Amino acid sequence: MHRSKRSAPLLATLLLVLATATAAVAQSDYIPVQGRLTDSSGVPLHGSHTLKFRLYDVATGTLLCTLTKSVTVDRGLFSTYFGGTSCGIDGRELTLGIEVGDDGEMAPRFFVDNAVYAWGLRPGAVSQGSYSGAILHIENAAAGGRGLRAYATATSGTNYGVVGASQSPAGYGGYFFNNQDGVALRASATGAGFKDALEAESQSGDGVSGVAQANTGRGVYADNTGAGVALAARANSSGNLYPTLYLVQENAAGNFVVGSSSYYGTRYFRVDRTGKGYFEGGTQTGGADFAERLDVHGDRAALSPGDVLVISLGADRAVERSHEAFSTAVIGVHSTRPGVLAGAPDTGEPLVGVPVAITGIVPCKVTAENGAIQRGDLLVTSSTPGHAMRAGISPPPGAVLGKALQPLAHSTGQIEILVNAR
Repeated sequence: MHRSKRSAPLLATLLLVLATATAAVAQSDYIPVQGRLTDSSGVPLHGSHTLKFRLYDVATGTLLCTLTKSVTVDRGLFSTYFGGTSCGIDGRELTLGIEVGDDGEMAPRFFVDNAVYAWGLRPGAVSQGSYSGAILHIENAAAGGRGLRAYATATSGTNYGVVGASQSPAGYGGYFFNNQDGVALRASATGAGFKDALEAESQSGDGVSGVAQANTGRGVYADNTGAGVALAARANSSGNLYPTLYLVQENAAGNFVVGSSSYYGTRYFRVDRTGKGYFEGGTQTGGADFAERLDVHGDRAALSPGDVLVISLGADRAVERSHEAFSTAVIGVHSTRPGVLAGAPDTGEPLVGVPVAITGIVPCKVTAENGAIQRGDLLVTSSTPGHAMRAGISPPPGAVLGKALQPLAHSTGQIEILVNAR
């Protein structure tokens, strides 16, 4: 058999076969090759021959690896493998150069067809490039089928079934859409306890962002079909600017929040765009009085909850501690814990003034200087600063602060009263 390039044996057929790989090499980086060798006259060769396989990057022509194999040829046919961990089989376009003995590499090189890139799905494989479309596109047309299914099966440590990342400020680490009236993304956690079906983390932006473009759509929908919580939020923020839940309503005719029996069902409460609340069953608070925040004329630090307050004669919309009996300027009591507080601005600035209970039940400082106080007695201001006393018979019009709900036998103390100034 001649070994010159002119009369070199020819590799007449090159067939790349992945499906016929044996179990011994099923997890290797080698590619099965079957071929037919003939001499220059087309006569099949026989016996042992040395083949040199060279793998090249199509885009740059760079030689990626060389593998020399001694193969047994039977009536022109042979079967062997080429490749290896250093060959860079990672999804790029490749060509294969072959040399028989020392005859020089055959021309042209053989284009490595797509079948080889099944290796791109082996564990640890990387498929990369620059494409306007998807590097990997998966479709499953079967009803109930899955386009992609991924598991992280370790039973300890932090692991991820799927990881998506984007390096563009306008990009998305993951993007899901549904062309029909279905759900774009569903997350499920089947473990016991508080397991997160979906956890999203952001260093500076939104942890989760949901967008709906239809009137009946929902940007984010949470549902719990058991007896648990559908949606929970936690924050470690402070101040008025960064609450746990921040609602934005850009339509003046819209509502900030609505509570109903079902989606589009009977509404039981809502808060509209102006901040006004509508509550079908009324409201219930921990406090028992309605208070108005008013400025203080004089030393504010001298006042304390339970003090009887009167309208100040030295400043507008201000109060001061009572200091004379039967004052007709009486307005209320320094509230301990208002059920409703009006006149408080929604800012992060320190609140000015004090909460003045003008109606409802509130603890009040009292004295027995006009006799022991019995339940139901009318109360008025006393000469003891900041204290109320029993009104007695026929108090002056406008001097009554309210009614005692608890007794005081002697001295001074604090009891609950119903504020109802008149």
